[in-house]
Amino acid sequence: MNTLRCDKLILIIVIFYVVINLSSCSETDIKDNVEIIKMYQKDISIRELDAKTDTVNLEAYDKVHRERVFELLAENKVQTPLDKMRAALILQHTAAKICDGEVASMSPENFLLAYKLSSASLKQLLEKNDTATVRKENIRRMVALNYDRYLLYTLGYQKFGTQFVFDNQTNEMLLAPIDTSLCSDGQRIQHQVEPLHILLKKYKMKPLAK
Repeated sequence: MNTLRCDKLILIIVIFYVVINLSSCSETDIKDNVEIIKMYQKDISIRELDAKTDTVNLEAYDKVHRERVFELLAENKVQTPLDKMRAALILQHTAAKICDGEVASMSPENFLLAYKLSSASLKQLLEKNDTATVRKENIRRMVALNYDRYLLYTLGYQKFGTQFVFDNQTNEMLLAPIDTSLCSDGQRIQHQVEPLHILLKKYKMKPLAK
């Protein structure tokens, strides 16, 4: 088995582990993981610096953070809702590559794992009636964003309407293709995404591939 296939198998096992343990741990006396907090804060700070200076090699940090998140998952050290939210954000930042003129993710499975983690975070917070944290951290939108990103990089379209792609022909950013059969406007609003007619009024959308 080559290294790439082995890595993907490990990731699939980790995803399965996360899914079966979403609600299995009691949160009594469990504190947020300090290491995850530090990685999350670093993730944000390096992007703020890069936005100002365009000097940061983001992937040099992101790769280390992602690999450590996988290790912490395997060690059952991603337990609280905020642990899962922060880990999801770290996994969101997976490197991309150009393939036949199109942007492709190096590891789209990371977005699926980020979706599972953010969904678990949302579920736990709602069970605690902690809607303040849900709103503050925009977790509903994070769930939509992670799922859209996974669909976009695996199937070429999105569900909610959170993703944009660069069009080489017009040199502009377009709303990534949306499969309108997958989602109602009610679901979009619930996930802090604008209704479809507003999205299409504000942005040009790249057509679905035939």
